[in-house]
Amino acid sequence: MRGARPAVLRPARGGGPPRRGASRPLAGTRPERLRPRGRGPPPPPGGRPPEARAGGHATRAGSCRARAAGATLPPVNPASRTGAPPAPVVRLLPQLADFAARQYGDAPFLLRHTPDGWRDLSFVEAARAMHASRAMLEAEGVRRGDRVALQSENRPEWTLAYLAVLAAGAVVVPLDAQLRPREVAEILATAGARFAIGSARQLPVLAEAREGRLADLRLLSLDPSETLPSLGVARERFPDAPAREAEGDPHDLAVLIFTSGTTGQAKGVMLSHSNLLHNVEAVARTFEFGPADRFLSVLPLHHTFESTGELCALRVGASIAFARGLNSRELREDMQTSGATLFIGVPLLYEKLLTAIHRGIDEAPLPRRLLAKTLLGTTRAVRLLTGARVGRRLLRPLRERAGLGRLRMFVSGAAPLPPEVFWGFTDLGWVMLEGYGLTETSPVVCANRPPKPNPGAVGWPLPGIEVRIAEPDAEGNGEILVRGPNVMLGYFAQPQATADVMRDGWFATGDLGRVLPDGRIRITGRLKNMIATAAGKKIYPEEVETELANSPYILEVVVIGGRDARGEREEVHAHVFPDLPALEALARAQGRACDESFVEAIVRQEVEAHCAHLAPYKRVKRVILRAQEFPKTTTGKIRRQHLAAEAAPARAGAVA
Repeated sequence: MRGARPAVLRPARGGGPPRRGASRPLAGTRPERLRPRGRGPPPPPGGRPPEARAGGHATRAGSCRARAAGATLPPVNPASRTGAPPAPVVRLLPQLADFAARQYGDAPFLLRHTPDGWRDLSFVEAARAMHASRAMLEAEGVRRGDRVALQSENRPEWTLAYLAVLAAGAVVVPLDAQLRPREVAEILATAGARFAIGSARQLPVLAEAREGRLADLRLLSLDPSETLPSLGVARERFPDAPAREAEGDPHDLAVLIFTSGTTGQAKGVMLSHSNLLHNVEAVARTFEFGPADRFLSVLPLHHTFESTGELCALRVGASIAFARGLNSRELREDMQTSGATLFIGVPLLYEKLLTAIHRGIDEAPLPRRLLAKTLLGTTRAVRLLTGARVGRRLLRPLRERAGLGRLRMFVSGAAPLPPEVFWGFTDLGWVMLEGYGLTETSPVVCANRPPKPNPGAVGWPLPGIEVRIAEPDAEGNGEILVRGPNVMLGYFAQPQATADVMRDGWFATGDLGRVLPDGRIRITGRLKNMIATAAGKKIYPEEVETELANSPYILEVVVIGGRDARGEREEVHAHVFPDLPALEALARAQGRACDESFVEAIVRQEVEAHCAHLAPYKRVKRVILRAQEFPKTTTGKIRRQHLAAEAAPARAGAVA
């Protein structure tokens, strides 16, 4: 069926920029419940939101409500909370598509870049495509509770497939498009997936992952295919698929997200329809999204931060333009031509974007370059002297001339945002909002508010979410605990791991922070060994250590996060104690001396070879060789906290 047409796409229709100075009521809500633009967060109510059902685990999708678990709540300081939980307008996630079709009709929803410009799919057409794809999935044997993996690049078909799986009553298992076949196979096996949907680019990965113990896994294609069932032709096969309302309980498992390519360390986070819908409602209100907004989708859609943004667009009637990629030129062009008003990203992306903007200024003709630098210097000087932020007005003509006049807000999450990046965007006249969250919290917990956010804190808890600090020290720092309807059901097939993080209904994040006097949360560190890169990727050191330990020339290894050569970004570093007897034997066999250069070269080759099995962002960037074994506890555990102090005299070598 090669050459079959995808769902109807028409030339994209823009919308006017959002009105300034007024809130936009969300469809299906009472306007009086919304906070006017420009005010601080509302005072906390007297009551508390109901406890999230989290802690236990059941593998059957229809009964994955969590049960009470585990540890006693440690001493805490007063909670920081902002308002009661807003009620979702629907009970189940796929019902959002039907809600949006009724509320927003033929307004553009999903936009794709083509050689002829941007083409869009309306809310009505998206709902029809969802139901056609749902009918096709059911015809292929997908049943309620089945786990269905989804691996693809960012594109409209990803969103439609995501909704279709949910509409069939099944569970979506989103996969990172960068994962290798072995990593994919581990996730699919752990999840018990019966089906996997992939784009033409990802199907070879899924096919290789299926070999062996996953022989019963059924593959489906997002694109027209002559050999596989294809959602790309669902509209043609099922043109009259009924708009059947999704059935189920709001607390049923909806999405199963594996936080990393797995060995035993990564976990499958179980999020219910209710978890995600409550977070969507709270995020849409907090960031004041509305029908006039257009998201530019850049982050990978398996990332909960990005997929929640897409669900927010459905909720409020906003549209989504899918960027072609992270190439600086294409991204800049997409920002200029898509009509985007909103951008959700991670700090590394914003650093690159800010650099590209300033490079564009430096490469502009002399008169324009001088004008831009003069105005930008003036905005900085005024801010430093008076605190006033005049870039919004002063640089508006330059933003409009650059084709960026519609952009009004950038939202950052997944990693700490450097203050210089925050002020860089602020001085250019944009609102930059930083938030905090985790996959386990669906994902957003806290966020700063428009129109005048400040750096240094991740803002107030979203409506309906409580944050507490466990066992605070003299400065108020302790582990961040979260409670609310957004907290996960639990970890898939890992009841003990779930019990370890649930404390009397509170989720223990493993992150350190404190509550500021105004109720904002400041992140001060983390308890976990997990490495969080500036690109928002999360890496489990134990997984990398397991790979490197397979080398016959590495006796001991500890993987930690470290700064790159410029001291700007966190990357993966491996501290290695080599197996010198094995290396000496290898040197003799090759007729070479086992000197320092030989040891370094072999160890680096081994690290590169074993990291090739991992996704690129998990690979070791720097190797530090040790002359002695690692310091250990009396039980034989390596003391990781001593590594930083000992790193200075160690010999370091970059890994290509």
